[in-house]
Amino acid sequence: MYNEIRVFVENKPGKLAKISGVLGEAGIDIINLDLADDGQFGIFKLLTADPAKAKQALADAGMTVAFNKVAVIEIDDQPGGLVKLARALEGSGLSVQDAYGCILERGKRAIFVVKGENVEAIETAVKNAGLTLLDSLI
Repeated sequence: MYNEIRVFVENKPGKLAKISGVLGEAGIDIINLDLADDGQFGIFKLLTADPAKAKQALADAGMTVAFNKVAVIEIDDQPGGLVKLARALEGSGLSVQDAYGCILERGKRAIFVVKGENVEAIETAVKNAGLTLLDSLI
């Protein structure tokens, strides 16, 4: 399992600049960022190589931060690369509550982040399908 960082913010100008500034000053690289907008508020979902350090830096800056357990799966960056993962989850009867992805190496590697009711079952399905489950993004 991986600790995705969730930062809860009011939708106002400058929030992305503040979050990225705090992490940059702390020497923390953002590997992936996804924003869920809920009107007046938003949730920044972040993957970093050092989630604990990132969470502490953001909390020290006065932000509301939480960890969220997710599965981070490496997939091939090619057409149909996601199919193997999707079929593994479907075959295990697992639903996805939240997901996003990014390319690590164009034409080679991508990651797909998955959250569901049972992250451990998702990880088991991923392993059984022969896919690589990541517990570090260093």
